[in-house]
Amino acid sequence: MQAASGDRPTRRHRVQFYDNEPFLVDTLVRFVGGGLGAGEAAILLATESHVKQLEARLDQLGFDVARARASGRYVVMDAAATLADLLVDGWPDAGRFFERMGAAIERAARRGSDVRVFGEMASLLCADGRNEAALQLERLWAELGRERPFSLLCTYPLAAFASGEQGRHFLAVCDAHADVAAAESYPPFGGADERDRAIAHLQQKASSLEGRAEETASRLAALVESSDDAIIGKALDGIITSWNRGAERLFGFAAEEMVGRSITEIIPEDRRGEFATIIGTIRAGKRVDHFETERLRKDGRRIFVSLTVSPIRDAAGRVIGASKIARDVTERRRLDIEREELIAIAQRARAEAEATSRSKDDFLATLAHELRSPLAAVRNAVVSARLDPNLRERAVEIAFRQTEQLTRLVDDLLDVARITQGQVRLRRERVPIREILERAVEATRFLIAERGHTLSVSQPADDVGVYADAMRLEQVVVNLLSNAAKYTERGGHIELSAEQREGDVVIRVRDDGIGIEAEMLPRIFDSYVQAANGVAPAPGGLGIGLTVVKRLVTLHEGRVEAHSEGLGKGAEFVVRLAAVSTAGTKRADGLAPSERPTNPAGARILVVEDHVDAADALAMLLTVFGHRVRVARDGPSALEAARAEVPALMLVDIGLPGMDGYEVARRVRETAALDGVVLVALTGFGNEADRKRALAAGFDAHLTKPVVPAVLRGLVERLTAHEEGAQASSD
Repeated sequence: MQAASGDRPTRRHRVQFYDNEPFLVDTLVRFVGGGLGAGEAAILLATESHVKQLEARLDQLGFDVARARASGRYVVMDAAATLADLLVDGWPDAGRFFERMGAAIERAARRGSDVRVFGEMASLLCADGRNEAALQLERLWAELGRERPFSLLCTYPLAAFASGEQGRHFLAVCDAHADVAAAESYPPFGGADERDRAIAHLQQKASSLEGRAEETASRLAALVESSDDAIIGKALDGIITSWNRGAERLFGFAAEEMVGRSITEIIPEDRRGEFATIIGTIRAGKRVDHFETERLRKDGRRIFVSLTVSPIRDAAGRVIGASKIARDVTERRRLDIEREELIAIAQRARAEAEATSRSKDDFLATLAHELRSPLAAVRNAVVSARLDPNLRERAVEIAFRQTEQLTRLVDDLLDVARITQGQVRLRRERVPIREILERAVEATRFLIAERGHTLSVSQPADDVGVYADAMRLEQVVVNLLSNAAKYTERGGHIELSAEQREGDVVIRVRDDGIGIEAEMLPRIFDSYVQAANGVAPAPGGLGIGLTVVKRLVTLHEGRVEAHSEGLGKGAEFVVRLAAVSTAGTKRADGLAPSERPTNPAGARILVVEDHVDAADALAMLLTVFGHRVRVARDGPSALEAARAEVPALMLVDIGLPGMDGYEVARRVRETAALDGVVLVALTGFGNEADRKRALAAGFDAHLTKPVVPAVLRGLVERLTAHEEGAQASSD
């Protein structure tokens, strides 16, 4: 319905749609100007822009707008500000609306014969996407119109209803008004022929729009079909309604296999709960973005996919289904997992490296302490003996004990390195286990006595033995006894036992000491590990003794275990080795008692050593053993001394300046006059490769520094016995 200028409008609720601003302003001029010209009052709830355009046109038509405003017949209210005053929590409040709008209409009615109201507030709500709030405002206007007589004109831009989703709201707006006026694109008809022409034109436009819609739909369908992603349509109950080629490639099912079936066909059993969650989100009108999960292919293989699911609505805006886009992210997930694993490995490696570094720092600190303590004791004892000769015997005892301690520390260090590098070669034979235990007890007697411990020993039968390297197995038991002594508080009790059980020899070392924490047990045999339990062990440990035990036992094809019930409850170490019978075998040193050499008097020995103190100390020791000793400081002087007086045995340091020990040995072997000399290499290099090199150079034996006096004495006596006997006969 349209009103011409000067027409008296009916008191109705009317809506006008428009395509452009000039048409809207023309409509306002006819509605407001017509009312003012007829003596009525007008209320404008409009935007500032529309008010200015309207008043400019009214001035052109001769209306005195200022006078009308002053008389109260022309009232202007800002639409946005008024709307904000009427809303509570974004919703039109009925009480505020009736109070403010009712009062404004009542005042205007006292100034004119009737009231015309133009309102843009509902249009502003619609433009902001608050369609339901706009409809509520229209309902409040209608209710107010039933109480007070006034004419209301509402306007909406037609573009606000351009999308398909706005179709339902457009119909609702029309239903809320008594009169609906079409936009300027649908002009009034002058007659039947003009009306038919206009209808035909509208039909043509509708057909064109339908054609474009069909073209757009075709293009969209082509895009869906050509997409590399799987695009799937489904109803709210999960029944598949469409399945593109991307879905066929991704899941392996043809469209005819899946359309009409449930989407759960491609959801693994353990992921079925996701379906209800996704459908619940879609029913609420919301979208699911980039949800990563697993789905099933036709061949049963699980793949990782990224899902984006959107609701599908009908013309009235109701959700009737869902459109899902699935993208294969299996390879990306695999790379992500590999990257995470690499990061985890790097983090573990870093943590292990830091732990190892800390352990080594602790070890070096311990090493410095353990080396300095005996060195300080030796130095102080020597200084004391020099200052007071009466203290010499006591000083010698101290120096001897501390030198033994230094030797054990160095041996432990070298053993760890050799075993780790695979340079230890066992010299295995049948060994009585009683003899191994006896020697270990003797070697640790001083440490146990010093700590005030009680040692109980339980021996097996004489013929119970193992096939082992006697020296290395003794080292195992010595390390276990030393460990028990160091980690048992003064006055404690230590038990050493061995027995044959089910084909094994089982050696046990048990103590009632400080015990081992449960978390420490798996690491107790690692290098540089010492229990950190607040109790200081006895001095003399580097945290590598148990590492040596573990590796030596493993070389013997045995096993070792550590047991403890916790702190303060002691510990037990158990070694298991295959048992053998030793009935009728020789002693562990390889010689029966009757075969052991006696000390022949006066063996001639030449010591070749560039370290003055080491050479003099060795010469003194051999002299005490009853031998005749000379000393040479380098290779050339050693050869000259040997030719001048042929020795029975030469102890040659390998690391000589200039001509090394290997060259000395080769020169001796090339000299006919020295054909019968026994050569013994004396070196700090003690691995198997060094020993083989020495033998290849012509040495008869190889000793590692520092040499144990008893071992040196036995070797010299054995090697020189025959030579000295032959020389004595010739004399």
